[in-house]
Amino acid sequence: MKVAVLSFVVLLRILVGFQPHSGQDDYQGPKGSPSPHKYGGDYEAQRHWMEITYHLPISEWYWHSLEYWGLDYPPLTAYVSWACGFVAHNVGSLHDRTILDSDSDDDTNINDTDTSDNNNVCQLDADIECIQPTSKKEQIEQKRGGLKAIKNLVALHSSRFWYEDALGKMYMRFTVLLLDIFIYMSAVLAIANILSGEKISTTVQEQSSSLPNNIVSTSDQRYLWLLLTALTQPALLLIDHGHFQYNTTSLGLALWSFYFMTQSSFIGPVIGSVLFSLALNFKQMELYHAPAVFAYLLGRCFCNKNNTEQQKISSIAKFCALGVSVILTFAVLWLPFAIYPRESLATTKFHLDGIMQVLKRLFPLQRGLFEGKVANIWFALSVRPLSIRSRVAADVLPLAALLLTLVMILPACLMLYRFGQQSFKYTSKKNLECLLYGSASTSLAFFLASFQVHEKGILIPLAPLSLLVLDSPGFVIWFSTVATWSLWPLLVIDRLCEAYVCCLIIFLCINAMASVQLSGEVNFLKSNLVSFVAMLSLVVMMCLHLAEWRVLPPAHLPDLFPVLWSLLGCGLFCMSYVVTTWTTMTKTNAAKLNSHPKQGWRKFFFLSYFGIVATSGEAFSSSAHQTMHHGVFFCSSLNARKESDYLIPTSDHLERARVLLSWEEQSKKDSKPVLNLSAINSDRLPLADGFDNDAAATTSTENHNTTRCSWEDGGVWRETEQALVAVGILVDTNSDDKPKKLTREVIIDKVPQLLRLPTDQIVESANFFLNSTDEKATFEVLLQLDPSLLTYTISQLDYGITYLSNMMFRGDRTAAI
Repeated sequence: MKVAVLSFVVLLRILVGFQPHSGQDDYQGPKGSPSPHKYGGDYEAQRHWMEITYHLPISEWYWHSLEYWGLDYPPLTAYVSWACGFVAHNVGSLHDRTILDSDSDDDTNINDTDTSDNNNVCQLDADIECIQPTSKKEQIEQKRGGLKAIKNLVALHSSRFWYEDALGKMYMRFTVLLLDIFIYMSAVLAIANILSGEKISTTVQEQSSSLPNNIVSTSDQRYLWLLLTALTQPALLLIDHGHFQYNTTSLGLALWSFYFMTQSSFIGPVIGSVLFSLALNFKQMELYHAPAVFAYLLGRCFCNKNNTEQQKISSIAKFCALGVSVILTFAVLWLPFAIYPRESLATTKFHLDGIMQVLKRLFPLQRGLFEGKVANIWFALSVRPLSIRSRVAADVLPLAALLLTLVMILPACLMLYRFGQQSFKYTSKKNLECLLYGSASTSLAFFLASFQVHEKGILIPLAPLSLLVLDSPGFVIWFSTVATWSLWPLLVIDRLCEAYVCCLIIFLCINAMASVQLSGEVNFLKSNLVSFVAMLSLVVMMCLHLAEWRVLPPAHLPDLFPVLWSLLGCGLFCMSYVVTTWTTMTKTNAAKLNSHPKQGWRKFFFLSYFGIVATSGEAFSSSAHQTMHHGVFFCSSLNARKESDYLIPTSDHLERARVLLSWEEQSKKDSKPVLNLSAINSDRLPLADGFDNDAAATTSTENHNTTRCSWEDGGVWRETEQALVAVGILVDTNSDDKPKKLTREVIIDKVPQLLRLPTDQIVESANFFLNSTDEKATFEVLLQLDPSLLTYTISQLDYGITYLSNMMFRGDRTAAI
């Protein structure tokens, strides 16, 4: 099945590649006009870079012919362009030599034996012009056919302007496809193994148990869904294989770096830092991910295992190892531009002007605040009547963009740093999810607020988010649709409208079928208020498409629809930023941020920040109860507590906590495989449909390993205790109200299983009782008498209360008891 999926996504890329590329035939859109100094678009730029890097010395790469698509990407892109140009030139040259060798004998025979005949043919009629190949070069070109295009594709200067050979296009498309397969697709495969290989959540299992036998959520199905979602992203397909760029190369290197950074051994972060440095040196837009990566790795260097002198030395050694790996990677890629300066600047063996020229080309501040009509904050503020660019000095705008970007990336970076310090407590999956969410948050912050942004920058947050479809399917599918929709004005210029519609339909159909297979219904978005807003946004997007198709904009507003596209896109991406930041907060257990109680500014900042994001963060949450729990838990936990204030489980507590509850024993019995007696003629009796024996064994092992490090040290109970204090079930250790409410010592002594049960489940059960306004006081007393009620799920409690009421109404006291 995996081979079929990979074959399908490769075929989809090839089919998109048959569509027009950017600037094909120098077409610049319905309202655009060709430039006399340039030809085409990004396709011609990438081809031109192959031309100059292969034929010119390295000292000229970032100086040559800057007015005609001058090289403005980092050094690794230049080296890859050189490699592609080298292959193109030498494949064509090799074919020339083959033709010359094979035709040498035939040409001699023709010249020796057929000369008179040829002369006679030409002299048959003096009125008819004799048309024959007059040179060896023309004969070679006839026999070679179109293959000369591969060599001519990178011919210096002569390949510019109107070089649109089909074979040359095929070669260019092939380079993108090859790098996509070996770098991006391989990274997705590696990460999908981690994100889909863990045990399925209890909620999903409960939902699956009520579905027909042919609808069962298994690890393999989740893995395939993740692959299809990540590898059929319409925006990536249309930009890289339609418009023509190499975004999947830099994104693939970044994803590979995330994969290694989240490994338990520290050699992984070292390898990851090298790979991320390569991604940065392939495309400077990978800076969007850089703050999240830096914060997470810094936290991993200075982890909180203990505070001994040996630990401090180890932290410094880790930090130095990461620094050296990054410096060496940059040095290898950048030193040639200092060692080989231009002849006009070659006064010494080592010259910094070459490096400074590269930096100027990478960060062209003179280009302005943004390019085109991009869906970010600065464009929205530039629309009349605001017109910020005419009200603020041009030299102030870069500083304003920098400050706003720093403010927006700060929350995710701070949370990732604190999470990195505790990363050794969590699995690779947990680390990877947090890093993906954090990198999506920072990249959205850059896209919305940074300087010199263009519309294709939305691919940077899209790549990590597309891998989180199993965790937040509704949000990922919605965001993927919005990201693709925001590129519509660019795709119109590229004449990719049909490809846009087809790719979107294929993507949505795949996810609809996957949702049905895994949950039994199409349920992308949850039924709460903000999800309704998200659904409404999809309707508005469709209405804008219809309006653009049928309504002619007024003469004084020719760009009405592109501007509306950008304004709506900006609002939706701001909403996406809030959601990703909120999710990063909850995923990283943001309550642990407050390890320094004297820093009051941090408490004020996060209380204010929670007030902003709480409502929007609920948009794609799995349940409203869980969302509110995270908010209450986060705010209440900002009151820092010393390590000695937490309960340290005793060996007796741990031993009793391992004892299964009655409903857990029943669930264990119900999950035992059932023999399929219809297969009596086979050699062995297979297990019932939907039960994967190998997966069960793997899950058991993983569950044991995860459980050992997640609750036996009291970490789970610490979160549960703070949450129960926040909702009023438990009394705080420093409170004077202990006689009236449960204390942690009493509740753990009565129900030690609370040490290992998930915090979300316990708080949901508590809210079940506390939200019953009619009998709230009765339920509070009931919880104090029997706190084991907190160990049941909401569905079990609801059924139990209903059953109890029915039996009491019927007078069946024995059944009620």
